[in-house]
Amino acid sequence: MKCKKLIQEIVIDEYSGAGVQEAYREMTKEGLWQSEEKLFNKYFKKGSKILDVGCGSGRTTFPLIRMGYKVIGIDLTPAMITSAKKIAEELKTKTDFNIGNVTNLEFINENFDGALFSFNGWDQIPGKEDRLKALKEVYRVLKPGGYFIFTSHIREIGKRTPYWIMQWIKMYILERFGFPANEIEFGDKFWKNATREKYKHGQYIHIPKLSEIKQQIAHAGFELVIYEWRNIIAPEDLKLKSGNTVFFVCRSLKA
Repeated sequence: MKCKKLIQEIVIDEYSGAGVQEAYREMTKEGLWQSEEKLFNKYFKKGSKILDVGCGSGRTTFPLIRMGYKVIGIDLTPAMITSAKKIAEELKTKTDFNIGNVTNLEFINENFDGALFSFNGWDQIPGKEDRLKALKEVYRVLKPGGYFIFTSHIREIGKRTPYWIMQWIKMYILERFGFPANEIEFGDKFWKNATREKYKHGQYIHIPKLSEIKQQIAHAGFELVIYEWRNIIAPEDLKLKSGNTVFFVCRSLKA
């Protein structure tokens, strides 16, 4: 495989599947996590303009609209935008959903007061350069002092160690002898099944080190305000079926 464009096509194809679409529609009905609600209330100014990146079928978009924010939702997968618009019609809610790629946002500079990228969507951008490009693009469209909130998996020492050892052997030893690897960089993983979604071939995700995330946040121009595990921010989220994740709250440092 070894191609960012091909992995991106896999991401779109997997999220377009009927089973995944249905799972996301169900999650949209469930709305915000308690951790998200706490952070949005703390860092997003009421009535402000928010960009919801990787909005899916609107799980975070619709609650933000009900909370009084002006929200534009974008997603790379056309099927997700179709689902979001259909749900908006059912809810009789006026929304603005568009197909969009966070590495090349079609918005003018300093157009939003805040932005979010929910549930590890940033991790599903293949290639370190493009993940940095995404952060830079969000920084570009944020107003001075605006906040960007996103989540990510963290590659921890001692967690899934056998898997990472095998991946290292595969990528840095076996490939030299002609054994191809699907991954394009160390930390990539293809999940066959998530908590509720059933993928056809395997959904791509990159699991970065904490130091990598911090470096890229700083390189994009952001100040890292806080980073914390979801279940620490809101112990109520322990009941969620999805695995724990880390929130990053970043502030634009433009003058």
